[in-house]
Amino acid sequence: MSVFMTPTTVETPAESEIRFLDYRLDVISHWPPSERKRVTAEAISRRVTSIARSSLVQPQIDHLMDSSCQLLENLFQGE
Repeated sequence: MSVFMTPTTVETPAESEIRFLDYRLDVISHWPPSERKRVTAEAISRRVTSIARSSLVQPQIDHLMDSSCQLLENLFQGE
């Protein structure tokens, strides 16, 4: 399910966090529907959106916008 392009030799903290959030989304996709799943998905969505916004003002990490959007798309397709 990974949405990442070719890994770089040195990841930025945001890239590492996107990778971790991708993993978390994969984990919760196997949970049965529940309030816990909804709240966790919402928290992940907020964080991914925040990272995407920050990529708008930092051109050196603009590729994170693509990764963030793909994660959000995967999240909402799974609902």
